[in-house]
Amino acid sequence: MKNSVATSIIKRIKAKNQGWVFTPKDFLDLGTRSNVDFVLHQLVYKQIIRKISLGIYDYPAQHPKLGILSPTLDNILRAISVKTGEVIQPSGSEAANWLGLSTQIPTKPIYFTSGRSRVVTIGNEIITLKHTPIKPLNGKPDKPSLVVQALLHLGKQYIDNAVVQTCAKHLSAKQKNDLRHMASQTPGWLTPIIHNIAA
Repeated sequence: MKNSVATSIIKRIKAKNQGWVFTPKDFLDLGTRSNVDFVLHQLVYKQIIRKISLGIYDYPAQHPKLGILSPTLDNILRAISVKTGEVIQPSGSEAANWLGLSTQIPTKPIYFTSGRSRVVTIGNEIITLKHTPIKPLNGKPDKPSLVVQALLHLGKQYIDNAVVQTCAKHLSAKQKNDLRHMASQTPGWLTPIIHNIAA
């Protein structure tokens, strides 16, 4: 049984691009948790994969000159989300930067989470996760949730018609409708601004 599970796990890992970050949950359709854990332990021992944190592994990318590379932040965050089941979103300052509403770039990785606030260290990355009660309607980060977090970061006094128009240009008709439904999660001052963007 373990041999067939091992073959399936290795096949899945090798089918992914190098740099993939994953957890045992990514393989539970292939075998029991104990079998998956055993196979991953063996693959770490054989140096096919790395264990970069408790319950988090990567299929390391290699550079011809730099050697083994660190996993990307996006891949790490996906793995954390899979492991814990929480929704992780960019912080308000990063969302504002992505939408072109601010030129400020956060110096340290800060993300919002549906889980508890904490600092996570994975490899060389130190990631600050801050709890937010605002959740995307579809259960994963999307443009409407980016807009909400960016607006909250900017604050009422810095939101003018230009900001409203910029946000509106980023959203499709369906995304504007989703944004309108997210208004109930936001402070009262933001509700009319959201409806203006979604109009």
